[in-house]
Order: sequence, then structure tokens, then C-alpha cells
Amino acid sequence: MVNPQTFRDQFLKRLDNKLHLEELFNYIPDAHFFAKDAQGRFINISQTWMDVRAISKEEDIIGKTDFDIHPKDLAQQYVAEDQRVMQSAKPLPNQVWLVPDRHGNLKWYLCSKIPLFGDGGKVIGVAGVLRDIKVAGSEFQSYQELDKVIAYVLEHYRERIQISDLADLIFLSVSQFDRKFKKLYQITPQKYILRVRINAACQSLTRTEKRISEIALESGFYDQSYFTKQFVNLMGISPSEYRKKFKQSETIS
Repeated sequence: MVNPQTFRDQFLKRLDNKLHLEELFNYIPDAHFFAKDAQGRFINISQTWMDVRAISKEEDIIGKTDFDIHPKDLAQQYVAEDQRVMQSAKPLPNQVWLVPDRHGNLKWYLCSKIPLFGDGGKVIGVAGVLRDIKVAGSEFQSYQELDKVIAYVLEHYRERIQISDLADLIFLSVSQFDRKFKKLYQITPQKYILRVRINAACQSLTRTEKRISEIALESGFYDQSYFTKQFVNLMGISPSEYRKKFKQSETIS
């Protein structure tokens, strides 16, 4: 197995000297930094990013991919965007993403990425910065307007949530609310609620011994078969398979 330090150093030596990774911080200050090679393997990460994901040392992440540390559906989207940046060879600033924190809770981040060039101008990787939308402050007023909605879903995902009730929170019609949410977050309100519920279920599956039927109910699903179907659609495996696969590597906090 390749030594993580050697693996990273070999990649960094290939970078075009005209491009410095620090350049990315010109987009957004005080952000969480990462860099990957063309195969999606992490080459470099900031300490702040490690803190968000509760990674104790670089050796635990260098050489790994998003599929090693994130749910399948989220990893697929992160990687797809990386490929888009590398294929276009152009920066892609301020994209909105859901990212799990150290406790597995989903938070909204703004992500900016740039391609990394090697000898001869060939794209050999991608680098990015993440910034919590709430920290972005007045720069992103439109996102702040939906804070009430995000907070409500995170607090009430176990209950039945009507889209009309979410729209009422910010005094919009259902159609206006739906358009605004999709424009800002590139996801429908319904799919966001589903993701929050599935994420909550993932935490219970790996951190408790509760029955799957109980977890389904506590996560906002009133039909276990529907829960299982949606879980497979998002995670790629069944709830029981997910528990078996990740139970050993998760620490109950």
C-alpha cells in the first residue's frame, strides 16, 4: 500500500508551479479546503475540514475517495461535479451542497472548485473550499430567508411535514416556495426532507440497536416497506445491509 505522505508528495510535484492551492481561498475566506487527484482521491485537506468530519489525522483521509467517507448518493454528486470542473477546466464557484458533519447531521455549504493543472496544462485534479451558508452572512441573503424552513425540517422531520406549512413560514405560496427552494439548493423541498430523514436513519442504524421498524418510525416514515425502498434508492443498499457494513466502523457518541 502506498504511503499517504509519499502519495501526496508525488502528486504535488506534478502541479504546475504557476498555480498555488492557496489561490482558491481568494473565492471565500475562512473556508474548509480540499484537493483531489483525477481519480477523486484526496491529496490535501485543511485542519478545519478535518475538524468538521472528525478526522484525527491526515493519514485517515489521504488517498481515499468520497465513497469511502460519505453516503453513496452524496458521494456520487460530489464526484460528478468534480468531473464537470475537470472536463471544463474552469472554476465553478458557490455551488450549494449538503455535507454531513462529525455527528452525521446534514448541513448546507457553499462550495467553490477549481481545476488543478499539471505539466503541459493537463488537468490532473480538482481543489475546493466549503463554507457554511450561515457563516456566509449577508453575502447570501437569499439563503438566510430560508433559514426558518431548514431549521423547521431539522427539528420536525420525525413528524408529517406539509410543504404548504413550510411555505407559510416565509409567507410564500407553495409554487413560489418550491421554485425558490429548488433555485437555491438544486433540490426539491420534498427530496430535502427525504434526505434528512434517511440521514437520521443512518445514524440510528450504526449507533443504536433499535429495530429497523422502530428506526423507520422515528425517522418520519410511517410505512417500513416505503422506508426500505427509499433507503435503497438513496444509499444503494438496504437498511440491514447498511447496518452490517458500517456498524463496526462507527462509534456511538
